[in-house]
Parts: sequence; structure tokens; C-alpha cells
Amino acid sequence: MSDPRGGAPVRARPRLPALLTSAGARSGLVLLLCSLAGHVGNYLYYVLAARLLTPAEFAEVSAITGLATIAFMPATGVQAALARDTAALEARGRTAEARALSRAVARRMAVVQAGVLAVLVLGTPAAVAVLDLTSAWVWLAGTAWLVLGMGLYVGLGSRQGREQFGVVAAVLGGPMGVFRPLFLVPLALAAGVVGALGAMVVATVVGLVVLAERRRDRPAGTVVPPLPDVRTALVALGAFASLTNVDLLVGKVTLGATEAGLYASAALLGKIALYGPSALALVLLPKVTARLESSLSVRRPALLVMVATVLTGGVVAAGIALAPPSLVTGVFGAAYAGAYSLAAPLAVAMTLLALVHVHIMMSLARRDRVLIVLVAAAAVAQAAGLLMLGDSPGRMVLVTTVVAAATLAVHELTSPYGLVRLALREPAPAAVPDPDRTPSEEPR
Repeated sequence: MSDPRGGAPVRARPRLPALLTSAGARSGLVLLLCSLAGHVGNYLYYVLAARLLTPAEFAEVSAITGLATIAFMPATGVQAALARDTAALEARGRTAEARALSRAVARRMAVVQAGVLAVLVLGTPAAVAVLDLTSAWVWLAGTAWLVLGMGLYVGLGSRQGREQFGVVAAVLGGPMGVFRPLFLVPLALAAGVVGALGAMVVATVVGLVVLAERRRDRPAGTVVPPLPDVRTALVALGAFASLTNVDLLVGKVTLGATEAGLYASAALLGKIALYGPSALALVLLPKVTARLESSLSVRRPALLVMVATVLTGGVVAAGIALAPPSLVTGVFGAAYAGAYSLAAPLAVAMTLLALVHVHIMMSLARRDRVLIVLVAAAAVAQAAGLLMLGDSPGRMVLVTTVVAAATLAVHELTSPYGLVRLALREPAPAAVPDPDRTPSEEPR
């Protein structure tokens, strides 16, 4: 369409129905539905574990899974960097280089996994003492899941960057979701806490099989491109994992065994607000990267994901707050009745952190490090606050909520990509660094 004043052609804005029926929206919907199904399965795993185990044993499972989730985040940092750079290479038509990058990262990751496995196995006595575990086998089962899970997350990065969301959805819904409770019941009945963690191991192996690709010969002359800024992604998602899981570790150390189990069950309900919309951020990263490579606006898709994230969290928090106390006892059992009062406040805190997660994906796509530094500082502040003030579950929730709210407030004040400022105006276009260039080669 032409400008009526005789200027350059004006690009017509897509109408809302067109946005909702676009390929990107359909991919996001499929991934969201499979992710939600996976989260239902994952929550069913914890619910069944809580019923099959005592609160003290359930606290052990929660502590190990919380620690593993924190350890997974460096792997998800590699996943995010790989997805971003794969999407950028695909957008430029450099498919062979994108595949070569995925293979190179997988080889390097295998070396890292071997090193992590050796360190964790050697550290078994110290881990059992610090976490007050009932058996070294609990730690070793958790170690096996942790090491295999790192490979699973990195494998998702290649498929995510190539926008193969069907495979990503299958892994999220199956091996990272409904398969876990399926394997849990027989294994937990047979081996207690070790069996519960063993179910995670078996499900992860299935996921690795699903992600495995047939070997393809690399065309002659194909150069393996670098994976720049991977340390930024590692820091960002490692810090985010700490923000969302370090409370479980602190609670296991500072609270009584039963009280730690109650807090873990409340956190499980509250984190529905965090994990429910998380699949949208998986779609957002490659989509924003591809749009930036094509010099297109990212405002609309970013706003859609941010608003959906806040609304999902709000619905979860309101639903928990309005539900009767029997919600907790009906789900987890009578031994967990004391967790009810913590669940809704935790859902509010997790909603704020879910929005932080979306902002992290935006920052990684734009290769902007300002928010990354802010999130890292927030993780340190939260850990310090929990250690100093986390002598009760209520104070632990308060510390996390204050840190999350402060992080979002500072981001709104310092970035044009904050939710409020993005809703008010289109950000000024900014040059996105070429991932193939070194800093000295970037245009000034």
C-alpha cells in the first residue's frame, strides 16, 4: 500500500485474526498444548511421589530435582545459544553450517558430560552429608539423571532453532512429561527414593532416542561456525534456575525435614504459573532471532507472549487462592495440609519470574547483556536473602517475591523492551551483531 502523501510504500499491519492463525501462532499453540500435557505428567510424577513416599523422603526427591534443575540451566544456556544461532544461520540459507554447528556442539557436550559425571561421583560422600540423604544411591541416581538430562536439553536446541516444533513438543509432552509418572509407580514401589529418581533416568533415555538423528555427511568445505555469546546464555539461564530452585535447596538445609517437604509441595503447586507458559518462550527465541535477521519488528510477538504469560500466571494464582484447603490434601495427602497457605503466594512469585524468563529470551535473541547482568545480581541477592532470612517458609516466599518484582521494575526502567514500555511504543531499531564476526570486526 502506498503512502497517500506520495512517500515510500507503507507495510500494512497484520490484523489480529491473521496473527492468531499464522504458522508461528499454530506452532506456538501445538507446543503450548504439548508442554501443558507434559507439565501435567510432570506434576503427576511429583504428586504420586508425595503419596508413595513420606514427607521427609519427598523432600529428598525435591532437593535432588531442584539441584538438577539448577545444573540443567547451563545446558539450557547452550540450548538457547544453539537455537538462536541455528535460527540465524537458517534464516540466511546456510543450512549445512547450521547442521555442522549442531554436531560440533553435541561432541563438545559429550566431553563436558563425562567430566561432570566424574566430579559428581567423586563428590558423593560430601553430597550425602550436606544434603542429609539417606543413601549414596539417592545421589548416584540423581547424578545419572543430571548428566543425561544435560544432553537432552542441548539436543532440543538444534530442533528448536530449525523450528521443528513437532519434535520439541513430542519430547516435552512425553519423556519430559507423561512418561515420568508411568515409570515412577513400579520403580518407586520397588526401590523408594532411588526408584523415583530412576524413573527420571529412564524417561530421559527415551527422550535422547527421540532426538537422535540419522548421521548425515557434511558437504565438503562446510565450515563449523562459532557459537558466540554462549557464556552469556549460560549465565542468564543458570541465574534463572537459581532464582526458581535455590529455595528448595535452602529449605532442605535450614528447615526441618517435614517442613521442607511441606514447602516443596507448595512450591510444586505455585510453579504451575512458571512452567505452564514456558513453552511460549521456546517459540519466541528462534522467532525473534529470525525476525531480527530479516529487520522485522518483534514487538507484536513479544507482547503476545508476555501478556499470555502474565494472564496464565494470574489465572493459576487466583485458582489456587480461591480453591479450598482440601486442594492440597486431596492432591498430596493429609500430611501436606500445612502447605495450602503458601501455594498462592508462591504462584504470584513464579508468575513474576515467568515474565523474567520471557525477557531473558528476548535479551538473548537481541544479544543484549544488560538484563543478563541484572538477573545474575538478582540470583545472588535472593540466595543471600534466603540464607539470612529463610528461617521460615513464609519468609522464603517473601524474599523470592521481592527479588522478582525488583528485577522486573529495574528492567522496565532501563530497557525499551519491558512489558509496559513495549506496549506503549515500538522500540528504536538496533543493530544486532553478526554471530560470525569477532568484536573487532563489528561495525562502529
